[in-house]
Amino acid sequence: MNVNVVNVTGNGVMVVAIEGRVDGSTAPRFQRVLGTVADAGTKGLVLDLENLTYISSAALRVLLGLTKSQARKGGMLTVCSVPESLRKVLEVSGFDQIIPVHDSQAEALAACSR
Repeated sequence: MNVNVVNVTGNGVMVVAIEGRVDGSTAPRFQRVLGTVADAGTKGLVLDLENLTYISSAALRVLLGLTKSQARKGGMLTVCSVPESLRKVLEVSGFDQIIPVHDSQAEALAACSR
């Protein structure tokens, strides 16, 4: 699993690209890295999942916790560029009702800027 900050907008929204697999063994590191990014005081986080190949229930719990912590700060978490196989996981688990899913980074950034 790789996590890379790819963009920080002028209005405090950070775009983070996630690559590879996030499973039970990598979820603790995933949580630490994203927690550090979120603690940087960003208004919003956009997770670009274009190169994510697998996400486990442990990783989904990390996203849920991050969504809640962003909401407490008045920010938001969105995901974008979700591969079809992972989009189905989000839909079946109901996470697409909790975390906004956008087709592109531009759409996700626009949603965070509202």
